Amino acid sequence: MGKKPHLSESQLSLFRERFGNKKIFAQALMPVRGPAGFRKLDYEFAKAIDPREIIDKCVENGFNAFGLVVKDTDGALLSDTKVGWNPTGRDLVKEFEELCQEHDLIYILSITNMNDAYRGWKTTNGYKENGTVSIHIKDKRKHDAGDPAVHKEGEMRVDLPEGRTIDEMRKEIPFLTGDIDEKEGASRGARGKGYIPLTAFHCPRSSHIDYMIEIVRELVNNYQVDGIFADYIRYDGRHKDLCGCERCREAFARQHPGKKMLKSPEWYDFKEDTIATYGRKFNDAIKEADPQVVTGWFNLPGPKLFTRKRIAQDYSKLGATMDAVVPMLYPYLAGTARDGWRWRWLANIVHWYFKRSMRKRIHEYGDIPVLAITNSVECNAEEMLISCKDYDYGLGISLFKYFGTTEAQWLAARKYAALLDQQEIGDPALGDEQVKRILVDVYKKYPPKNKHLLKWKPESK
Repeated sequence: MGKKPHLSESQLSLFRERFGNKKIFAQALMPVRGPAGFRKLDYEFAKAIDPREIIDKCVENGFNAFGLVVKDTDGALLSDTKVGWNPTGRDLVKEFEELCQEHDLIYILSITNMNDAYRGWKTTNGYKENGTVSIHIKDKRKHDAGDPAVHKEGEMRVDLPEGRTIDEMRKEIPFLTGDIDEKEGASRGARGKGYIPLTAFHCPRSSHIDYMIEIVRELVNNYQVDGIFADYIRYDGRHKDLCGCERCREAFARQHPGKKMLKSPEWYDFKEDTIATYGRKFNDAIKEADPQVVTGWFNLPGPKLFTRKRIAQDYSKLGATMDAVVPMLYPYLAGTARDGWRWRWLANIVHWYFKRSMRKRIHEYGDIPVLAITNSVECNAEEMLISCKDYDYGLGISLFKYFGTTEAQWLAARKYAALLDQQEIGDPALGDEQVKRILVDVYKKYPPKNKHLLKWKPESK
């Protein structure tokens, strides 16, 4: 396949200066997504979580950084906010801030930007006048021209508590539909079960941008954090015909007279520039309040056909707007050995592709730190550790996410962290033999399912 990429000294220097010489080993938390992964939307669960228990477990298992999703795709904030909407009534950002300071953990906030179901529900009916939702241009198979980009959510589902009606539930989750998934499947898009909420992508030229910048300023002014990273800083990857609102039409015609939307290179340049312009605003809002806060953006991997024509994430343009980038490399969400050989085979192909894509495209980020994030949820211990070692380009690795990580994976993470703690930023990733020895110990306590599908099988008795 070719040599694995490794970050240069200049790419490593920011994290070394800001966080010291130890490699990053981060665990992420999505409080509104329920106890078993990220398939649920559950504000009652978020109200009941115990931050001290969470941080204690992260520390006990060797993590030195903690990431909190302060605003997810539903749109709810988990901070004390005067700008946004917080249905939980808790200031989880402050609770975790104090605990991270107590344990000397690096504290990073992740914030969803263009995807916001709550604001989509609020503004859809009035989008022609003052709404912010993106508008479809033309998609004969799925949507009419002029339809707002409000669709059924692909992953999150809502359980209806006993004794509550759907109308009562909509008082808490107003963007909840009456449609329901009654069965779970093995594919990534079929693992949710329950009532289906809506989701909405907003136009990056609308007043939604002003709303997001206000939230960012509120967060950096009210809390002591080490970093704030932008997620969903892109268009909806499921659709190629966004955005056709009057704002975008007028701006494109003004900047590229005579060129066609959807059919010209200038259209895709226009979309990439629009996203990069927002990235600069995001970064500047943070740096104006606190220059020490590290800024970053989450990147979806893929071929340029996807990153340019679907999501409009130009690696170089966005890389020039912020301090760091976080590639989201989740191969074993595509499939896992737990579900059989076909799914493990599919995930291995995705993993191979991600490694190849990063080898070919990592230079496009420019001279900035690259800290990948991979999944611990919905995979096994071996799959998690394979991703950890293969996506460590010199800074370490982040895991996604706390809830849904199995006890076997926690043990594997603790042993991995002990070895990572012996390294410094810039050292090569752990090797196959080190990971294999970890798994041998893990399998003694937690025998794996479908062990014949594993790369490193348990030792025979």
